[in-house]
Amino acid sequence: MWNIWKEEVYKIATRKILWIGLFLLLAFVSLRLFTERNHYSATIDGQIYRGQKAIEKDQQLTAKYAGILTDEKVQNIYEDFGFSYYHTQADANSGNFCNEWITRHMTNYNQIADNHPIDTQILDDIQFLQGDAWETYAAPYLNETIWFDYTYGWNDLKETYSFMTIALFVLFMIGLSPIFSEEYMLKTADILLTTKRGKKSCIWIKMGASLSFITILYVVFSIYLWVIYRIVYGTQGLEASPAMIGLTPAAYMPADIHAFFYLSFGLGLAGLLLLTCISMAISSLCKNSFLTILLSLAAFFLPYVWLNILSIMVAPFFSNALWKAITYLMISMPLCLPVNWGFAFSLEQIGMHIAIALAAGIACALAGYWKFRNYQG
Repeated sequence: MWNIWKEEVYKIATRKILWIGLFLLLAFVSLRLFTERNHYSATIDGQIYRGQKAIEKDQQLTAKYAGILTDEKVQNIYEDFGFSYYHTQADANSGNFCNEWITRHMTNYNQIADNHPIDTQILDDIQFLQGDAWETYAAPYLNETIWFDYTYGWNDLKETYSFMTIALFVLFMIGLSPIFSEEYMLKTADILLTTKRGKKSCIWIKMGASLSFITILYVVFSIYLWVIYRIVYGTQGLEASPAMIGLTPAAYMPADIHAFFYLSFGLGLAGLLLLTCISMAISSLCKNSFLTILLSLAAFFLPYVWLNILSIMVAPFFSNALWKAITYLMISMPLCLPVNWGFAFSLEQIGMHIAIALAAGIACALAGYWKFRNYQG
């Protein structure tokens, strides 16, 4: 049994394209972070800071305003620093994290920024949102539940982590493709299935070896990303509210940003489990590893096609119940599950999608097991 486990891990570990892809991904996220740090700027008391110094100055300034976000705090920030904009001639932010955050979330800046060829003129037109716009977009942040603190780095980590997870999933599909299909290609499936445990525990060991290996890679990459962001941004802001990094207050809100990243990691693991089961099911159906990769990629990106194209096309012809059922299934797939928080779901809805993913994963694992077990050359 141990030999089968080692052999299965060896199959994945010897795929050069997997390691090349992992190295390039590692290099990209590292280069992106440290490039972002070097280009970071903040203007405080008329002085422009850049790089790590700017981050530290912004963190020190934000610490003075940390706490529950209120109307009074927003007004204090505005009176102290005014509104923020990016000064293209100076290639620097004409403000700091505090006034930039309220400018982006509580003013009309996003609607007028593209219409000002001379960036300094934008200050004349920036104003706080009014009426319904204020109640819809700004007021939810002032319900005395949002903890304000420096979260620039954690917002960036949220986006990078989502990208890294999807990129890893694509690479893992390449690594998982030979689990059964290569046995067919090498004509070793018949031999394996005639052994004492070939039609029972051996198949589950093959599956378990694949899952454990890519899970270790996923955990290692997650830890690495966490460490390098901690090096640049420290720990400040991890107790802030997830609404500070873009989660809508109307959806399920973890207690703080730390809890949000635990949620993201857990959703990624759930997606990884389902991805493995889907890839194994497809591999058991194909006698060619390359075809397995193509079909796995097609299945992986199907939710994107459904949500953006097919669901609109077929809506007039499907019953509402059927349309919803398919949509729920697609959002529970590996492409969407790791970024499930982005759909503004409640905790019950997130739990439902995890349950759907679990059921789909079990079904795919059983299908892969049954198909390979009954292979007849």
